[in-house]
Amino acid sequence: MALVTGAVLVGLAFLIVTSSRDQNVSWMLFAFNPRMWAIAIGLIGCLVAAPIVVGVRLRRADALVVSGAGLIESHRGVVLPATFVSWNEIERISLDTATPRPGPKFVVYYLTRGSVQRRGRTGPLARRIMLRTGFELSHRQLFELLSAAHTRYARQIR
Repeated sequence: MALVTGAVLVGLAFLIVTSSRDQNVSWMLFAFNPRMWAIAIGLIGCLVAAPIVVGVRLRRADALVVSGAGLIESHRGVVLPATFVSWNEIERISLDTATPRPGPKFVVYYLTRGSVQRRGRTGPLARRIMLRTGFELSHRQLFELLSAAHTRYARQIR
């Protein structure tokens, strides 16, 4: 979107400059024209800053790898140690809020009691693993994908 917007701004700036040139307008008027300043700032934002930000964000992106064996998390393309969860270790997947109060919903998967003990997790929310942010899919799409995968693969592994 930023590149398309940048292209439109380039076209708009080109039209303004060519029409002003045909009317013999002084270049000093461009320096004090607020529209030209807005277009210049928009061009810098769309054609310079936006691609850099997108590149940095993709480089830092966390990923959730879904396979027939289970789920695993990775960061910058490197698998994070001890994040593999087999489909058999997941009891259920739900779309819940982070707190008991109404609010945004997140994908949550609940581990089985045996999995919690093997992993050494303690506390009242030890069974609950929440996927907060950083994924391409929306929470609802991610929930549907993980629910379908859990339904399909948990039966095959057992």
